[in-house]
Amino acid sequence: MNILLTNDDGYFAPGIRALAGALSTRHNVTVCAPSGESSGSGHMVHFFGGISYEKVEMSDGIPTYSVNGSPSDCVIFAVRHLFADIKFDAVISGINNVLNIGSDFIYSGTVGAAQEGTFQLIPSLAVSLRTKGSEDYAYAAQFVLNNLEKLLDMAKGDITLNVNIPSVRREDIKGVRAAHIVFRPYDEKYSATTVDGKEIYSVVGKPLPDALADTEGDCYLAKNGYIVLTPIKLIPNDAAALAYCKAQEDKIWM
Repeated sequence: MNILLTNDDGYFAPGIRALAGALSTRHNVTVCAPSGESSGSGHMVHFFGGISYEKVEMSDGIPTYSVNGSPSDCVIFAVRHLFADIKFDAVISGINNVLNIGSDFIYSGTVGAAQEGTFQLIPSLAVSLRTKGSEDYAYAAQFVLNNLEKLLDMAKGDITLNVNIPSVRREDIKGVRAAHIVFRPYDEKYSATTVDGKEIYSVVGKPLPDALADTEGDCYLAKNGYIVLTPIKLIPNDAAALAYCKAQEDKIWM
């Protein structure tokens, strides 16, 4: 299988290197990832600005390309330009060093890159791990390797599969559950520091406990030790909402 790996932490991050090493034991792996940290970039692409790249020699010997763009840029650039003559069987983004659960996924560069893979008609996964500061990605990487075909089978059509692994230790995992996404609001505040006479603001905050009330949702299950599989539709049509809007058509003033 030809696999394109990317992430939002940089081509050098321990999560992507661990996953590349594990997958390369059975598959042809190419890494095309940002040159630096790109967390929180969502599905951003540089439509009106240029990007550049370089091939990087890594100690694991896995072909690696550094792109000075967003995670989604890396996927488009790899699929449409760098490796246009290769048919990729999968795009995998990660392994991220924090979970991307609940509505956090809308901000996630990890998920955004995987969704770009879906947009390019390639089965795509986003993989995240609650590391708690550890750099032990061995179990998470092995989980993806052992279950790759089954996970990709859940990523058909316009579905991107979001995989969240709540611990670096196999013995802490209670099982695997498929779940829906829960709205996860934050108690957010801005703090300011002064740099060269100008106030610079940074957002800080913690998620409110509301998301944990839904015991079938992704946040609750991850909190309680389950690997959570969440299918995310690229084209988010809502039949009920569309039907309601259609019912209001004749009430709108021209």
